[in-house]
Amino acid sequence: MKKNVTVIDLATQRKKKEIIAKINKIPPLPASAQEVLAIVAENPKDVKRLEQVIMHDPSLSSQLLKVANCAAYYPATRITTVHRAIVFLGFAEVKSLALSLSISSVFKNKNSQTGFDRQKFWEHSIAAAMICRILANEMELEETDVYFTCGLLHDLGRIVMDTYFPNEWSQILNYAQENECSLITAERKFGFPHNVIGAWLVKNWELPEIYAKSIASHHIPPGHPHFNKDGALTQLADGLSHELGTGLFKAPSYNDVTIANYLGFGNEKLNFLQKQIEKLAQIAEAIAMGMI
Repeated sequence: MKKNVTVIDLATQRKKKEIIAKINKIPPLPASAQEVLAIVAENPKDVKRLEQVIMHDPSLSSQLLKVANCAAYYPATRITTVHRAIVFLGFAEVKSLALSLSISSVFKNKNSQTGFDRQKFWEHSIAAAMICRILANEMELEETDVYFTCGLLHDLGRIVMDTYFPNEWSQILNYAQENECSLITAERKFGFPHNVIGAWLVKNWELPEIYAKSIASHHIPPGHPHFNKDGALTQLADGLSHELGTGLFKAPSYNDVTIANYLGFGNEKLNFLQKQIEKLAQIAEAIAMGMI
């Protein structure tokens, strides 16, 4: 009687080990990002603590004030202090800006070797983050800031590939362009899906499980055993962000109506949200300019 034999794909195993080895060398999150995430988790309304975190990071303070003074926010007079930025923009907005700017700093001094448009990348990530928060608020979820972070990090694996796997990433970009397909389709062909790589990184950074879960599952279709609310919300935000024109290459295919219904949004509510979201593109562009 023949025994069942498990076939191990050695090339895939080697690739996985190589990816994980490089992820382990990525610097930890800056202290400012860790502090903002702690505020989100522990006391989302701690204004004084947020102000102190930003003020103790000169680079973050400078970037924040630069973004706060951009045309997208229409300040009547120049904003020169973190306190005034919080008063003018609001605590939630400054908290989101501080988190976005501090996380992006991990990759800021590592230039793209593939011609990957990082400005567009961060525009898309910021737009998805803001949309995630809007959707979470509409669903009356308690931790809307957490969902902002889910959106912000959903494509993190792509900037990891651009920075640490430039040869493979260049092949993926060329394939997507030549075949007019989405990046996720090209990534899967080459064995480098960004959702898996991003999930590995946030686990390595020891961030809350919800972030790894939403990143890993944000391209999973309804009906799949691992389809879940957090991934579905992030997937819908990703799709709506592409509709704003902030995406890279062709948008991935997804069933927006099915996912919206799963999350409790009917067609009328989805159409209303799409109109509300249209105004976010300019703000996402302004914020992204401070992240590169």
